[in-house]
Amino acid sequence: MDRLKRFRVAFVIGIIVLLVGGAVVLFGQPGAMMSEQTSFVAMPTPAPMLSGAPVPAQRDTASFAGGVSSGESAIGSEVAVQRLIIKNASIALEVADVLAAEQALRQKAEALGGFVASVETYGSGEDLRATIVLRVPVEHFEAVLRDAEGLASNVLRRSVSGSDVTEEYVDLEARLRNLEATNARLLDLLSRAQNVNDALMVNQALTEIQEQIERIKGRMQYLEQSAAMSTITVELLPVPPPTPIIEEDAWQPLEVARIALRNLIQLGQTLANAVIVFLVWTPVWLPLVLIAVWARRRLSQRT
Repeated sequence: MDRLKRFRVAFVIGIIVLLVGGAVVLFGQPGAMMSEQTSFVAMPTPAPMLSGAPVPAQRDTASFAGGVSSGESAIGSEVAVQRLIIKNASIALEVADVLAAEQALRQKAEALGGFVASVETYGSGEDLRATIVLRVPVEHFEAVLRDAEGLASNVLRRSVSGSDVTEEYVDLEARLRNLEATNARLLDLLSRAQNVNDALMVNQALTEIQEQIERIKGRMQYLEQSAAMSTITVELLPVPPPTPIIEEDAWQPLEVARIALRNLIQLGQTLANAVIVFLVWTPVWLPLVLIAVWARRRLSQRT
């Protein structure tokens, strides 16, 4: 009986020891548990190319598995980013010589590293007009605008605008990073595909991702080029002729004499035409006149 009791006590103690030991193994080493988790590290990314010049970006990395790094305290302070602004201008100028002004604008743009996007001319002679579109580096935007206005006798219209596309550019950059990461994962899956169907499915998804990447890169390149090269549209108009001293509605004796002389000439031409027609029709009217005269004489002799 004593043996049975001692056996039961030993059994209970053994169970308790096993439970305590298991608890120590499970909960007594938290570092081992945490070591099995995946550590995610925020990778630094390059800053966007804004206004033709890269802005260095310094971003701290933080491991979410091992706690908070010292750089995470500086997350609230944003890195200053140069704005990406597309500048455009449209002006209308009155110039003494349209062709000379067009040539001067062309030479100015090319000397500053720009170019002429298009030229349209219409009219001829003193009524010749032209519209020239210039693409110039953004740092020379104001200088070219001032020089263009300096060629004019009169500035008829001036419109300058700027479009801030920084937010769109940054958003495109973030989307590009995500798509490139997805592209890398798909390439890894494609290399580990076990059968043809899996390979085809992954390849189809990979093609769609690469198309999106190309579209985003194209849009980003367009924004960069548009911000780096400003657009200036210049309409060149001839200087209007001076206003005459005598108004059109005032008395103009020379004009009156000119009209009277023209009417006199027209009257003389009309009379001369009538004489010519009369002579041409002589074979018709002359016999009739002679018959009428002969008949009148016969009647007078009978009476």
